[in-house]
Amino acid sequence: MEVEGVHLFRVTRNSNLYVDEEEARNLLHAIEAELHKVKRGAAVRLEVEHDCPQHTVERLLDIFNLEEEDVFRIDGPLNFVRLMPLALQIDRPDLRYKRFSPNTVVSLETESDIFFHIRRGDILLHHPYDNFQTVVDFLAQAAEDPHVLAIKQTLYRTSSDSPFVQELIEAARNGKQVTVVIELKARFDEAANIKWARLMREAGVDVVYGVTGLKTHAKATLVVRSEGDGIRRYAHLGTGNYHPSTAKIYTDLGLSPAARL
Repeated sequence: MEVEGVHLFRVTRNSNLYVDEEEARNLLHAIEAELHKVKRGAAVRLEVEHDCPQHTVERLLDIFNLEEEDVFRIDGPLNFVRLMPLALQIDRPDLRYKRFSPNTVVSLETESDIFFHIRRGDILLHHPYDNFQTVVDFLAQAAEDPHVLAIKQTLYRTSSDSPFVQELIEAARNGKQVTVVIELKARFDEAANIKWARLMREAGVDVVYGVTGLKTHAKATLVVRSEGDGIRRYAHLGTGNYHPSTAKIYTDLGLSPAARL
C-alpha cells in the first residue's frame, strides 16, 4: 500500500462513571467494573492538525460517530503532555528554575516528639513554602508510638508510592485501631484508590468507601493517644491532598490545632 499522507489526531472520550450507589451491593466492585467501560466511553471531541484534509476528517467523524461541530483544528502540538519526558531528559540546568528548599517547621530529623510541639500550640503550615514532610512525620510517629490507640484519616488523592498508606498499614500491624475513609469516586484516581483500599483492608485497616451520593473531599487526620493525664486527640486539617508530590507545587494550608484533653 502507498502512504498518501500522515496526520495527527486525538480523540477525547467521556470518562464519567455511572454507578447507582443505592443499588450497588459492593461499591468497589461496581466502580471497578465501570472503569473498564470508561476506556471505551463515547467520543466527545476530535482534535486534528490544522492542515488535515477534509476527507480524512470526515472519515474520522464517521468512525467515532461525531459531528463537524465536534472537530477542533489545532495549529501546533496536539498533546503538550508528550513534551514532558523531553523536558525532563534534556540536561540543561540553565533552562530550569532553581531548586526550591521549603522551610522545615517540625521534623523527626531534628525533633524526637512531634506531639510535644502540637501540645504547645497550633502549628500552621503553608505549602509548598513549609515542608510537607512535617505532615508525613506526624503520621509516621503516630504509627510507631506505643501510646497511640487509634488513627482515623480521609484519603481523596495520594501518590503512587504513598507514605501515608504505608504508615496506616504499619499502624494497623502495630495493633492500633485504624479507620480510613477512602473516596473511590475521586476523578481519575479511582483505580489507584481501589488498589489502596484492598491493600489496607488486607492489613486490617477498617476502610469506609465514602458517603452514598456524596464525594468526601475532606483532608483530615485524627490521632487518639493515651497519656499520663488522660486521652488526648491530635488532628491535622488540610486544604490539599495527602500527596507529597503535589504538595511541592500546589499552594495549600495545613493546620494541627493545639492538642488538649
